[in-house]
Amino acid sequence: MSSLIPMLACGVTGLALYVTRGVLDQTVTSDGVVRFAMLPPWQALVGFICFAALVLLGIDHLNAPRGTTAATRPRLRELVLPLFALIVLLLPFLPVLPDRWPALQALAGPLGAVVWLSVAALQVWVLWQSRLITARPIEQWRLSTITVVLFLVTMAAGGLVAIKLTSSGLFPSGDEPHYLVIAQSLWRDGDLKIQNNHQRGDYREYYEPDLDPHYLTRGTDREIYSIHPIGISVLLTPVYALGGYRAVVTVLIAMGALTVVLAWRWALASLNAPGAVTFAWAAIALTAPYLLNTFTVYPEIAAGLAVMLTFILTQPRDPDRRGLGPWVGSGIAIASLPWLSTKYAPMSAVLLLVVLYRLRKREPASLWPSLLRNSKAWAVVAIYAISLTAWFAFFYVYWGTPLPMAPYGTMTQTSPINLRRGAPGLLFDQEYGLLAVAPVYILAGTGLWHMWRAGTLRRQAVEITVIFLALLGTVGAFGIWWGGSAAPSRPIASGLPLLLLPIAAAFRAAPVGSARRAAQHLLLWISFGIGVTLVIAQDGLLLNNARDGTSALLEFWSPRWELWTLAPTFIGHPWTIALLHTAWWLAIAFAATFVLARARTTRAGWSALVAAATLVVGLITIAITLPYLPAQPPLPRVDLSARSRLSALDGFDAHARPASMIYDPLHRGAATEVVPQLTLAVRPLQRTDRQPLRVVHNGRFSLPAGTYTIEVRFNEHAPQQGGPLALQVGRVGPPFQSWSIQPQPGQVWRTPLRLPVNASFVGLRGPVEMERAIDAVTITPIAVVDAGARPILPTVLSAAAYGAISFFFHDEWMYPEPNGFWVPGRRRAQVTVALPPGHTAPVVLRFHGGGQPNHVTFTTFDWRRDFSLVPGEAAEVELPMVNGTVIPLTVTVDDGFYPKQLDPASTDERFLGIWIELAPAAGAPVTKP
Repeated sequence: MSSLIPMLACGVTGLALYVTRGVLDQTVTSDGVVRFAMLPPWQALVGFICFAALVLLGIDHLNAPRGTTAATRPRLRELVLPLFALIVLLLPFLPVLPDRWPALQALAGPLGAVVWLSVAALQVWVLWQSRLITARPIEQWRLSTITVVLFLVTMAAGGLVAIKLTSSGLFPSGDEPHYLVIAQSLWRDGDLKIQNNHQRGDYREYYEPDLDPHYLTRGTDREIYSIHPIGISVLLTPVYALGGYRAVVTVLIAMGALTVVLAWRWALASLNAPGAVTFAWAAIALTAPYLLNTFTVYPEIAAGLAVMLTFILTQPRDPDRRGLGPWVGSGIAIASLPWLSTKYAPMSAVLLLVVLYRLRKREPASLWPSLLRNSKAWAVVAIYAISLTAWFAFFYVYWGTPLPMAPYGTMTQTSPINLRRGAPGLLFDQEYGLLAVAPVYILAGTGLWHMWRAGTLRRQAVEITVIFLALLGTVGAFGIWWGGSAAPSRPIASGLPLLLLPIAAAFRAAPVGSARRAAQHLLLWISFGIGVTLVIAQDGLLLNNARDGTSALLEFWSPRWELWTLAPTFIGHPWTIALLHTAWWLAIAFAATFVLARARTTRAGWSALVAAATLVVGLITIAITLPYLPAQPPLPRVDLSARSRLSALDGFDAHARPASMIYDPLHRGAATEVVPQLTLAVRPLQRTDRQPLRVVHNGRFSLPAGTYTIEVRFNEHAPQQGGPLALQVGRVGPPFQSWSIQPQPGQVWRTPLRLPVNASFVGLRGPVEMERAIDAVTITPIAVVDAGARPILPTVLSAAAYGAISFFFHDEWMYPEPNGFWVPGRRRAQVTVALPPGHTAPVVLRFHGGGQPNHVTFTTFDWRRDFSLVPGEAAEVELPMVNGTVIPLTVTVDDGFYPKQLDPASTDERFLGIWIELAPAAGAPVTKP
């Protein structure tokens, strides 16, 4: 028995590695839905099991340190128990079971990475609890050193996320540019009038699209003032003046790091439990709700810093011995909150009461007489009153009324009735809820209960609760309680650092080595994995929820089955239904907590396995029982015949995954045999989601590099005159290829398609008459390039074909035209040049600066060419013939021009850099753009 469990752990881990390297998918055939798997060579399974054995040997080696005996060492069979949680990754590849409960198939997709991360973290936790790995050097650090390290780690996490997402074009977005415009107006014009800043296009320094000013009513002087509060803009004005948008992001990240580190110090002083407090720091600083808001230009982080400064400066420890300075500082922090946003005004009032209560005398005298004799109380109240008076005066001067809703005119944004959705939605909604993207925050609720029961922390529990409820009640009453275009739970981000202490209290209350403690670590790493997924997957697009009741993250995890029907939605369902679903989730969570509390084992291996098993059983219970609860109106369902992409096409690789397993009936085969069945199709009215660019029947397909056949089936409404039909590659720009066809009723029109690169947007375009005549569009793969052999390139946003050579553009602001394309000015643009098979002739590009001097650099791999362009003269460059038929080219343009500045009659407002075209053959005329 002592060796059986490690051997089984080897087998489970090896099998999990094997199936994780595979791809599971479904396709619709004439016989119905067929499920199949593309898997690595069967021989690879042996290699994976051997690799798992090496891991276990490493654990066994750690288990034999010097100075210990076999009697004092933990048994290997207990150390490897967390690895058995990987069994869940095998479930989607079993016969029958995943067809009966399709939710299991989500484990075969990107969700599997979160499973691996969580199990690996549990395994490390078991080794830590068994003292086989330690952090003795860190344990010797001073408190100041740990504080600095945590600050730097928080800064680094926020910085990495900011680099990833701000470079993707997703940020700044929403209201962020409008806060920056106010800062620009204060810096450059010394006023708050933003109309001239928008007219000048000041925002183009960080935001490319056109941006209209956000205002609803003009000021008393008939000028345009932003509806957004000015506090954060005033704070960031000198920062923007010194370093622009990047400096603003850096300062905001630093403010966010300072806030959470102050919360760490505050919790450490309250609990004196470094491990628990550091766990809580990770739960706040390294998960999505707080981390994704640290670099956004919103007032949330500054407000969170103000709240935390108030808590730190007014700690109720011998207030009489402290000078006036801390109380003045807390008064300034509280007074700044209404300026940061009107929604913080109620929270500021509650904070003021908390501070005054901390100043009360402990003798039986009443509260108010003692405060009236306290100079510190007078200082705090005076600062707050002066600020509040100035705040009301600001609205009166600019809008003629002291009411804070003056900028919004007659628009009513708040109502207590919105709290039915808003307050619970900000916590539990699958798109914008706190717990949906960071389930570790559920420990804050249990932590507050433990703080209440531990009498010494009861007052702080009450303070945290009333302050957080003041914030939640205000933002939850907004009509757009989700915060517009924003990361999940952004409206309550300023209150999240307050929850660090209750999370730490919950962690401390769990016995060391217990199943409860293991479950807490499991929740932390699941939350961390969700955050990483939101940042990395699809270049951050999962953050763009459409407020339609379905989570983009759940759609990403489960494209073949509607996993989102198992999670509460306060947008897609009536609030009563959403609360019912939420209550059922909380009931299952309470039952899981009850089970974990009754698990008496303190052996780390068994505790980890019990925690993982409890989580799996709880989720399976939800999957089985929740569909029986009312769910009206029903959420959208998955139509397998109308999918825009197939994971089997994306992951096809005849070398890495040559084997296939086809279910019902179960039989083996080669992966290439499955390719012809991986068809994509669309029919009228199958897809009702919003179209970024109108294509026939909203038929947008994501296709990997390969060759395909496009089939168009016409119905009896075929137009008599015929018409154009075009192929669109990329969500912007003109069509890639066009045809003029004369369809006949019942005709099937076919054309081949060769894609040398991956294209995430492929569709057909045509006039309305042509679209009405099309009964179905079907794309059938003929040969797909192996996943490992496809060029690694940015997303294709537009494309153009010039002769036999194709150009794929990865920048939204490239401008392809029939004879060539414009590269925007002062930008680094990426272009992929694709040659037809067998092409051996040199590729020569001709380019000019449109009558303006300029400097341009062409680079690809280790090849580089620089040119200084002279007005009126064109230059040429011959591209290197690299291996293969795809040349990734980077074009860097130093300057540019506006056509309307050169020609007053022009209406072209684009900022252009250089014009590029294929050099004509000898004797051919030169085209003009």
